[in-house]
Amino acid sequence: MPTASIDFTMASIAMILIVMGAIFGVNMVVSPFNGDSPPNFERYYQIGRYMLLSQGEPEDWGGGGTPSSLGFARTGEPYDLDIDKVTRLNIENVYSLNYSSLWQSLGVDDVSFRIEVEQMFSIALSLTSSQIQGDDTVYNFTASTTRGGYPIPCQVSYYVAIRNSTYSDSGSTNSSGSGPVQFTLPNSQNGTGLLIGIARTEESVVSYCVLPFTHDSGAPAQAGTFANLSPLNYTLHVDLTSGASAWNGAIFSYSYSFNLTADGSDYSIPRLLDASPLVLTLTGVNGSDHWAEWVAYPQVPLQAGADMSDDYLISDVGLVSYIVDIKGALYKFKIKFRSPAEYD
Repeated sequence: MPTASIDFTMASIAMILIVMGAIFGVNMVVSPFNGDSPPNFERYYQIGRYMLLSQGEPEDWGGGGTPSSLGFARTGEPYDLDIDKVTRLNIENVYSLNYSSLWQSLGVDDVSFRIEVEQMFSIALSLTSSQIQGDDTVYNFTASTTRGGYPIPCQVSYYVAIRNSTYSDSGSTNSSGSGPVQFTLPNSQNGTGLLIGIARTEESVVSYCVLPFTHDSGAPAQAGTFANLSPLNYTLHVDLTSGASAWNGAIFSYSYSFNLTADGSDYSIPRLLDASPLVLTLTGVNGSDHWAEWVAYPQVPLQAGADMSDDYLISDVGLVSYIVDIKGALYKFKIKFRSPAEYD
């Protein structure tokens, strides 16, 4: 059998297992972070399970304030997480909770933890070529979709946000996980553009990627240069830097895209009935710079908690991993635990 067919078969099997895990509520994998399973294995599992099954106290702490009891559940459904409780784990959000608040609200004094939330698979976008044709420029991009190093065929929704305009197209990636898309932009709309790709393999198995690119202008500025975007409570909170002014806010999901409605200096986020992450964009101007900023909602991927990058020889470190549902889409929710080891 050709190598491409083998890769495609393995990728398909992997995705089927993911969806089966979602159907039965949760796919739980517990593995050691260092060496053999720590003696606190069962305790770590129960703490992680409590975090994901409990709504915490108060139950609506995702909307603001500090929880007195830590729990990420949205309702009583197993592993159905609240979009705002997860988003507040992202340190780039102005409403994020610091680790001290998270640790105290968990209430387990002798255990430290680190939380990582990831998409189920990866999509990467790259600009392959651009060519000026009269008053327009034609851009050719390539999408690459993989999971665990294996290519995955996907259906992909593509969007471009630039100045006060948005463009859309659709396509797919093949059995090698690769697929092209082309956009033609008028040269009069020069500035920083955002290419957004939202890929789907199965219902609820969706991932996104955003690629800033320059359109007849200087290189894109570093993210956050002109505005900080923080979604919470279905509102996009905007903090503009000095001299910057906003032009247009927009929302993109796998199935939908449209402009956002301003609510003062912020923007209202509609509650779309789409099993998809949401990508929120804001474009504007600062002097001669036509900029574009973006943020995902939920604000994933993210990492929050204690630093466990080093090897701790005097500690037991374990990893508990789950598949969770956030607004109809599946994500990997990992918790690393560490506690002092006891040796004879």
